[in-house]
Amino acid sequence: MMLHQGEILTLTRHFQYHIQNAVPVEVCRGTVHVDIGILTAADDSFAELQGTLYNRRVFTFISRPGY
Repeated sequence: MMLHQGEILTLTRHFQYHIQNAVPVEVCRGTVHVDIGILTAADDSFAELQGTLYNRRVFTFISRPGY
């Protein structure tokens, strides 16, 4: 269930795939870049990227394979 460059993670299985395969993710708030890196954990409400928790309802997570 691989997402392509620039696709938005929406489902928990998208987050789990990126965690299991160490695929980089860009975090944005609206159109503003906030962070980029490897997800370390995720549930239905939050995603953890390099020790920082991001609310999944507030932030957008974009697949960035190859980053």
